Amino acid sequence: MKKTQTNKLPNATLRKIASLKISKFQRKLVMRLLCEPPDFMPDDRFTDPTFAAYIEKETFPILSENEKDTRPEEEIFLAFNYTRFKLRELCEKMLKSNRWTFQDIKQLLNLYQRQYDIRSAIVANNMGLVLAMSKRINTQDIEFNDLVSEGNMALLRAAEKFDCSRGWKFSTYACRAILKGFSKVAKLNFRYRSRFSVQLEPEMIKDNHTEQTREVKHNDWVDEVRYVVDQNLANLSDIERSVVKMRFYQKGENRKPMTLKQVGEILGLTKERIRQIQNKALIKLRSIVEERMVTT
Repeated sequence: MKKTQTNKLPNATLRKIASLKISKFQRKLVMRLLCEPPDFMPDDRFTDPTFAAYIEKETFPILSENEKDTRPEEEIFLAFNYTRFKLRELCEKMLKSNRWTFQDIKQLLNLYQRQYDIRSAIVANNMGLVLAMSKRINTQDIEFNDLVSEGNMALLRAAEKFDCSRGWKFSTYACRAILKGFSKVAKLNFRYRSRFSVQLEPEMIKDNHTEQTREVKHNDWVDEVRYVVDQNLANLSDIERSVVKMRFYQKGENRKPMTLKQVGEILGLTKERIRQIQNKALIKLRSIVEERMVTT
């Protein structure tokens, strides 16, 4: 994620943001949104009052993880892009206004959370594409984790760039985006191999500065993830928090993380169901942790 470029905002706007009676994280979020309002795929229906009233119903977008979403794919993406459209519209209005109301700030944060929730649901429902395609790619010289990581990022970008009005299925569009991401990883790997064709010998390393730096960053991420989970800043459900804690850490206990099977036995769920819950929780955590690590 890019760091927010505060120099794009007038000093008067920065002072207004600093005076807001909201949390530090929310102030930084408001600053980022005003500095770089989100893009969206336009649609003529966004200005239709009847359509807007339907999309803005509180009951529309996010279902619980146990409910199956039977709505047309086009409808979900229209809701996603309409929310981003309203978010951008509000950002532009606030930049032109001399005075902000508390309702403006509340609506801005609510719209951001709404589009974030819809995007998370879209990505979670299509994560299987990344794993399936990663397994089919010839990974002789490429780490599988690198493929999955780039595939997940490509899936996020695809969700934001997908135009449902063209009549394509999102899975078709996402597959092309994921393949493009894999191609990018392969090119970077080839470039690295061409420059460093000989494997680095451990005994040739003069110091462990790189390893120490990596360990410090890793510990910072671990601490941040634990804080986000404990404070539930990612709005995880109770079962998602339980799965994450049992799978990756157990606070106050020097015990090894549990396997998917062990967690499933405790919660009375199958191993595959635990995997699905874990993947959904990790998507939510990753976005929040990255935002916090970049802005702190």
